[in-house]
Amino acid sequence: MIHSRTGNTLTTVSEQAARYYLNALDLILGSESGAKAQLDKALQQDPQFALALAARYMLAKDANDPAAPDLKSKAQALAAEASEWEQSHIDALFGLLEDPYGNLERTRAYVAHNPGDLLVISQLCGYLIFYGGEHKLTRVLDILRASEATLGSDWAYLARLGFAISEAGEPAKGRVIQERALKLRPQALYTIHGYAHILHDLGVPNESVDLVHRWLDEHRASAEGGALYGHLQWHLALAEWQVGLREAAWTRYRQYCAPETTTSGPVLTLADCGGFLLRDYLKSGETSAQSAAVTALIARFEGMLGHPFIALHVAGIHIATGDFEGLERCRAQVQEKAASANRDLALQLVGAIVHLSKGDYRQAAEVLGNVTPAQRISVGGSYVERMLIDLLENAALERAG
Repeated sequence: MIHSRTGNTLTTVSEQAARYYLNALDLILGSESGAKAQLDKALQQDPQFALALAARYMLAKDANDPAAPDLKSKAQALAAEASEWEQSHIDALFGLLEDPYGNLERTRAYVAHNPGDLLVISQLCGYLIFYGGEHKLTRVLDILRASEATLGSDWAYLARLGFAISEAGEPAKGRVIQERALKLRPQALYTIHGYAHILHDLGVPNESVDLVHRWLDEHRASAEGGALYGHLQWHLALAEWQVGLREAAWTRYRQYCAPETTTSGPVLTLADCGGFLLRDYLKSGETSAQSAAVTALIARFEGMLGHPFIALHVAGIHIATGDFEGLERCRAQVQEKAASANRDLALQLVGAIVHLSKGDYRQAAEVLGNVTPAQRISVGGSYVERMLIDLLENAALERAG
């Protein structure tokens, strides 16, 4: 059977196994639930199916499944019996999963020669969004546009392209592409999530509230187990909060997005927690309680405080929960990290939040005013994070009079 995106023949003795595998890829790329079950069915049909084992390992690693190492070793052993392309795919995918920075150039070379391999492309772009530095927006867009001739009508590709175009500063153009992607696969959680980002960037929270509510009414059952489900609920909570439905937003946040309840992975959980709590604090001046789950979440990221994305959200949680001792401790921990451009930017952001907590509003505004547009991009994440820095700076300027 032919891989629907790459055009390559899949090495399997079972056409049904190939169908299960391709179905699983759509579910993975759509951040929908059910991919694990589809891959398990593929492996029941053909236990020697290397690509299915590789994808199954990816899911197991992401879920911290104890079976992950065994799945990896089996996939690597079976790759030797697969085609040259399949071997290269598994090598590129595993390299990204194990050491994305160390394998960055090799992965970029791979996707340049395999523009239809959207699974690897999506993993690469996801890494760059968080760790790609000040040039990440053009880097991601260049990678995606290089695949346009191969994947130009593919819903999962269009969903990523629309999101990337919006992030690079053209949300209206990105919206048109995202709408096309959503029509092609309406149930895709990844696509509606990207659409919510674009509506945020366009500054139309009312439209976001209506769209996401309608989508959830129709697709909640298939979305609830998806990795982005809690994060999509966060986008809805944020939009509700922006249009003045604060109590409804808090109820939604606690039910679906808080560390105790979310389906999202650790990094998104940190971003959703810090982003929501800090926004509410900056607007209302009211601190939130720091639960045991929030405390545990912060502790989980102590070793990564040298990255500005992590530092911004951890410091944001500390000030939003009134934990000023924790905030000072956070600054000290950042200072202890090895000197680098990332560490220095993290220190600027945390330092500004410390100033804000002490009522030193002019100093906070001055520190944030010195964070350049390029540095704001290099913080990592999306325009949502860049806007969070803008909100901090605006709050400091307003309070400084």
